[in-house]
Amino acid sequence: MAFPSRIALCVFILCVLSVMAWAGGPIVVGGPAVGSRHRFGIDGKPFTWDPAKMPIAYRVDPGPMAVNPSGTVVIDHNAGLQRVQSMFGVWQAVSTANISFTNAGALLPAGSYTGGDLKTPQQFNDVMGSCHSGVQSPVIFDADGKLMASLGLPAAVIGFNSGCALDTSSGMIVTSAITLNGQFQDKVQSSANFELPQNSFDEAITHEIGHFLGLDHSQINLNLLLNPTSPCDLDELAGLPLMFPVLLCQARKDAGLPVLSHDELAWISSLYPNASTVQNFGTITGTIFFADGASAAQGANVIARLVDDPSTPQDESRRVAVSAVSGYLFTGNPGQSVTTGASQNTNGSVSGSRNPAFIGFYEIALPPGTYTVEIEAIYSGFVGGSGVGPINPPAQTVTVPEFWNTDESAFDFPLQRGFITVHAGEQIDGVDIIMNAPFPRFDQNEDSGRLLDTPVVLPLAPGEDVFA
Repeated sequence: MAFPSRIALCVFILCVLSVMAWAGGPIVVGGPAVGSRHRFGIDGKPFTWDPAKMPIAYRVDPGPMAVNPSGTVVIDHNAGLQRVQSMFGVWQAVSTANISFTNAGALLPAGSYTGGDLKTPQQFNDVMGSCHSGVQSPVIFDADGKLMASLGLPAAVIGFNSGCALDTSSGMIVTSAITLNGQFQDKVQSSANFELPQNSFDEAITHEIGHFLGLDHSQINLNLLLNPTSPCDLDELAGLPLMFPVLLCQARKDAGLPVLSHDELAWISSLYPNASTVQNFGTITGTIFFADGASAAQGANVIARLVDDPSTPQDESRRVAVSAVSGYLFTGNPGQSVTTGASQNTNGSVSGSRNPAFIGFYEIALPPGTYTVEIEAIYSGFVGGSGVGPINPPAQTVTVPEFWNTDESAFDFPLQRGFITVHAGEQIDGVDIIMNAPFPRFDQNEDSGRLLDTPVVLPLAPGEDVFA
């Protein structure tokens, strides 16, 4: 069983570098047996690599990482291999997560691929077939971008992750693949040949390794996308997740920031906890409700922000933030019997729980401190491979952004902030938000709910037909 692919694209707008990426929380969540369909992993539990089988083995294309249009090698295999190992090392260095990797050597032969530099679409398909069979997790160098072009991908693709095989009994990831477009590192800059600084390219691929590990996209400090500046504000950039759907601004490393934000540190530690995780994180949980205070709302972006310390020059509320999407453990498509035929929607998606307790539920791991909790809509442009959370395209669940406060209701002041102090090893439940919204629940396409609406009487001219 395969899971969604994630593709990174590069777009240049008004001298601001934007890298669109196809994936807070997990990409794939286990679901129950439905009808005659077997269960998909463990109901309500994210798919991860087996923590008992670390290190995760990957294999690397033995060809060069980048060549220029004349065929001259710009980044040879050894240099490319060192960079790939460094990218994996960013994740392995998280001290509160049980993750490790090993380079198992060159790509294994598969079909038409018998070894050496992988170049042709058929070789790619055969190696990917071995990935889908659970044989190997390949890292493929498309040194000149021609392979991606032959696969029908746009010239703006930097690289992509393709999840290959899942163990649907244990709920574990078995194999996954990453492909890198070396054209972005060939030292040539033109309208048809995009170029990225080394650190930006490496961070884009490190983002794909996050998907490789089972992480979805996260949305924090969205204003960097909506109101772009160059260079970006350091406080905003510090809190911007590496797993944001759009890689914005200067590279985090170039700005003197760690490659991973607090959001990645929290989520990777939640999915792969080790003995020190509980000593470094507390947890808040809650449910997001529509204005009726009873109907759970899926698809709201929930952000916990550290309260700013006025004695420091930094704005901690922008730098230290962790997010989750309400209902991230619930299926994005529960299915219904009306849609039939090609879509076969009767049983809905295999991924995600059908437990109604998860519909509006969220859980966020946080380093010790005092936080506010807020909700906002998922940006409407985050669709397809750039999606955030289980609903794709995003439902505009939140119409009025608001904060949690101790007197939650549908009629409170949305900007009234409550404060929550989190200690290591502590779980704080019941941080629920009732949305201030113009509708009591998400029934946009239904009638007003009144049994007998007042009939509408139209004044008609003599001889006029109401149906004309």
